[in-house]
Amino acid sequence: MNNEETVRHFNEMRNWDVHIQTTIPGWPANTNIKFRTAIPLIRRYNETVLNFWGIRPFDTYVLIHKGIDIKAFEDKLDKVEIPEWQHPVSLVLTPIKQLRHNDPTGNIQSEIKFAHIQIFAIAGLLVILCAMFNHLTLYVTRVRMRLRELSLRKVSGATDRQIAAILYTDFLLVILLSLIFGFMLIVLLLPGFKYFAIIESANVNIFKEILVYATMQTVFGFVVGSIPILYFRKQVLNESIKRTGNPKFHKGSLLVQLSISLGMIFCAAVFIKQIRFLQDTDLGINRHNVAAVSATGIQLSPPYADRLRQVPGVTDALPVFDTYFLKDMIMGTTSLNYVVDGEERTFPVTWMQVDAHFFDFFRIEFIEGTVFSNEFDPSKMVVNEAMMREMGDAFLSGHISKTGVVHDFYLTPTAQLGPTQIRYPPPGWIELFSALAYRYEEGFRQQTEQAITQWLREEFTEHGEFVIEFVYLEEIFDEYLQSEKALITLLSVMTLACILIAVFGVYSLTSLTCQQRRKEIAIRKVHGAEVLDIMNIFFKEYLILLALAALVAFPAGYLIMKRWLEGYVKQTSMYAWLYVAIFLVVFVVIVFSIFSTVWRAANRNPAEVVKSE
Repeated sequence: MNNEETVRHFNEMRNWDVHIQTTIPGWPANTNIKFRTAIPLIRRYNETVLNFWGIRPFDTYVLIHKGIDIKAFEDKLDKVEIPEWQHPVSLVLTPIKQLRHNDPTGNIQSEIKFAHIQIFAIAGLLVILCAMFNHLTLYVTRVRMRLRELSLRKVSGATDRQIAAILYTDFLLVILLSLIFGFMLIVLLLPGFKYFAIIESANVNIFKEILVYATMQTVFGFVVGSIPILYFRKQVLNESIKRTGNPKFHKGSLLVQLSISLGMIFCAAVFIKQIRFLQDTDLGINRHNVAAVSATGIQLSPPYADRLRQVPGVTDALPVFDTYFLKDMIMGTTSLNYVVDGEERTFPVTWMQVDAHFFDFFRIEFIEGTVFSNEFDPSKMVVNEAMMREMGDAFLSGHISKTGVVHDFYLTPTAQLGPTQIRYPPPGWIELFSALAYRYEEGFRQQTEQAITQWLREEFTEHGEFVIEFVYLEEIFDEYLQSEKALITLLSVMTLACILIAVFGVYSLTSLTCQQRRKEIAIRKVHGAEVLDIMNIFFKEYLILLALAALVAFPAGYLIMKRWLEGYVKQTSMYAWLYVAIFLVVFVVIVFSIFSTVWRAANRNPAEVVKSE
């Protein structure tokens, strides 16, 4: 923490009735484990909770000696015997440095997901590749236009090295100028980008990486630029004077640019469509106008639910284990063994222990059967569809009983819900419930929060000062999509950059083609061709290029996005109209980009063209 944060935090802690034993220097901003205060667990959780292995918010950090065989250590954690449990449990070992992108518990939240950082990096590389092809195309175009000049220089005594130096200077000068201009943009936009992308690294480290990138780009540009230089050096002098070359390379380069642009447009469109779909679709549970409240040091046990229902603006209330319960509602995972037709089967099952009012409160629909009563009975439980699919035979044979089956429901957009069994807590466990979930009237969020705060202050005056925490289910859902929304913005900017680069490529290729085919255009006009006839020739060529690019981009985009969509609990559809719409939009952009160039070439006086030739 900086000095201002430290002073402010210490002033807050004076009101907590705590004794500060020591202070430590602030950890780096990019640490995987962030904290402002370290307090004993016993201050927040009682002994019963601490002795219960199934409590989710707890993780154990293990310091391993150097030289220890990590694989052997993981094997030892695979089956751990716990006396109170009837079966062994498997503990998961994750290096701290991998927690940002490999956190099996989900307890460590990151605003920007590691997978999205990878997508952003890949998209950036594609934009760079598209820009490099565009620059190479313009460079080759300029060299072809200067072939006569270069040939005359050779006739006048210029060596191959001098010619190469001229070409290298032209090629690398553009890269150098773009790096300088890009650096100026980075300095200007970096503060806003760091705030938007939630990056806390020092600017010095970022500029070091930019310097490495600039060096790599210059070296890569030097190598790539050598290819056309070596090619033109090998051309016969007489042939260079007579020919201006053919545009095959330019069309190939444009094909790559259009393929990248179409692919990025398609992926960005599906990305946006999926996020909007998740926000509007029914995930099997009503998450609107739902919140949970807890108070530090106060046990908001189930009887307080009736009292909470009397607060103005509150329409319903439900006792829950803690406010963390709203994040995923899973209280633990176990392995279930059963035998069907003499065959033993084992599979993981998640379990929840809730009040019977849970299903009405969240409006979870039953497929069959009814809810259990608020009395503990290990033989009575409600299961979800996934459980039925996995254990249908066992239910039919009577090995396992159930009171009802509910539709699969999801709180997060990415977590697939596996087989789940839902029961009423056993004796003694209901006392562990320390928070209350409640549903409030539309538009009364602030009023109900103030009313609940006032009620708790008046109800528990003997506890003195205590912290009241409110958690809103809709905000939890939005937090899961925060990284997706940031990525949508970044991908949209990159997609726009790709389109602009491709348009410049189309324009340069059109200009070159019109110059090379000016005699052909003049002869066609002499033989009675109209301006529209000549324009159709060019439009047809670009339509073919765009169609070839679509044949590459759309299947690749479909495979990529299909794999990406599988990570969400429900997926949007990639209908045929999406492909057609993207194709038509890009084609219209191309038509407008080449219209003026072709129009001028088609309206030139044929006599003047022939004279110039």
